[in-house]
Amino acid sequence: MKQRTVAVLCLLALLCLLGGCSDPVGTSIVCEDLIVTLPGDFIDLSEGSYAQDADLLYGRKTLIVMGLAEKKAVLKEMTLEEYTAYVISGNKLDCTPEASGDGYIFRYEAPVGDTTYTYVTATFEGQTNFWIFQFYCPSANFTENEPEIKVILEGIRPNPNIGK
Repeated sequence: MKQRTVAVLCLLALLCLLGGCSDPVGTSIVCEDLIVTLPGDFIDLSEGSYAQDADLLYGRKTLIVMGLAEKKAVLKEMTLEEYTAYVISGNKLDCTPEASGDGYIFRYEAPVGDTTYTYVTATFEGQTNFWIFQFYCPSANFTENEPEIKVILEGIRPNPNIGK
């Protein structure tokens, strides 16, 4: 738990230092079979040791988004609804997913050190992958970030170049 707390604090410190160094225009990121458009003030954090196994890791001072792909072939013939339930139960979360657009969304809170974080997690199905996109921020900042999280989630779309 201490390692995670230190990693989150280091990540937030990095974001504080770099927070004003990017273009305010949105950036589209190709994530294999999906495309995600993030605000221009999000910084690519994928090079840090805290990136773990994320396929996408971007953030700014008050909000971080992580994307993780899981090959559908490995998960046999699961539906997106079954995959979402699998993610929730596998992480021992007490929450109920809601269908939203082309995916499912669920929200929960968890403490990290002295700070409680709000996590908004969405699952999507691409052509070859199931995707988890997780947004997290200190719960004190959630209200200001919630509208932007919704806009980002609504903008996740299939990559038209897959299968060509």
